[in-house]
Amino acid sequence: MASTLHALLAILLFNLLLKGFCQCELKDITIGTERTSATIQGKQEWSVSFINTCKCAQQALTVSCDGFQTVEKVDPNVFAPVGKNCSVNGGRPIAPFATVQFLYAWDPPFIFVPVSSQIVCGGF
Repeated sequence: MASTLHALLAILLFNLLLKGFCQCELKDITIGTERTSATIQGKQEWSVSFINTCKCAQQALTVSCDGFQTVEKVDPNVFAPVGKNCSVNGGRPIAPFATVQFLYAWDPPFIFVPVSSQIVCGGF
C-alpha cells in the first residue's frame, strides 16, 4: 500500500513539474520572412518560417492571412486558408524548437501574426 501511494505521489509530482516547466504561450511562435533570390511570374519570392521557441509542442497553429496572395503554389499541408486565417502545418504539432517553412511569391511581403495555437506538453 505504501509503495503504491509513493508511486502515485511521484507521478503527481512529476506531472506538476512538467506542467510548471512548460509555460508556453502564443508569443513563443516566431515568424520570420526572408527574401529569396528567385522571382516567380515577376513577383519576388519569400521564405516564411514559423519557429516554435518553446519547450513544448504547439499544434493547431493559425495565423492571420486575410488578403494573402501568391502566384506560387503552396502545399496546403504546410499552409492553407481557413476563413480569414490560415492553418500552419495542417494543424499538426510543431515540435519544440522546430521550424515549419513555405515559399510564396508576391509583392510586397505579407505580415503574418499568430492568432491561436494549442500547447502540447509531455507525450510528444
